Amino acid sequence: MTPGLHGIVLHLRCRAVPATVLVFLAAAALTWAAYLSDDPATTQRLGLIAVVLGVAPTARTLAGPDEELERGTPAPWRLIRAVHLLLLGGVLLGLLVVVHRIAGQQAHAVAYGTVVQAVLALTALTALGAVLVGAHAAWVLPIGWAMLMLAVGPRESVVGQALTWMVQEPGTVTSTTVVALLTVVGVAAYTRRGSRL
Repeated sequence: MTPGLHGIVLHLRCRAVPATVLVFLAAAALTWAAYLSDDPATTQRLGLIAVVLGVAPTARTLAGPDEELERGTPAPWRLIRAVHLLLLGGVLLGLLVVVHRIAGQQAHAVAYGTVVQAVLALTALTALGAVLVGAHAAWVLPIGWAMLMLAVGPRESVVGQALTWMVQEPGTVTSTTVVALLTVVGVAAYTRRGSRL
């Protein structure tokens, strides 16, 4: 094994990426199970819960066991953080979209836009949580907000639409704006600062 590849393997293992990928597979299985229901609302809700399940463990991967030691090494940490975050989000998104594509042949398939928006914004919100409170508690804000959105459902007012962006129709101006904002702010903050120590 080359030194570069060895470093990548160590980075992934110390940040629990293999365990996170197993949870991604569980989220894919829940997505598949969502299509066993004949009720479109149940399929939609379970499809979004699968996204939340997949995003939850990414918080653990956003910091190593000794962040101070890592930051003291002469590595391009901004690039590493950006690639790490984008690959995690990309793998989860790709896996869920493939399952939706295969299982969602029925008329009540979950819209791809909904899945894309949820994965992007919740992953970025997790990254922002790592910057603000540390990786150990980074999951609280995205998971709490997502579960609240699922509980209250879509709202009509502009403020209500902004607060419940995940359960709005994909592609609406409000939901798209909120998702874009969360994604840019979360990814930029985490790339620049990393997880709070």
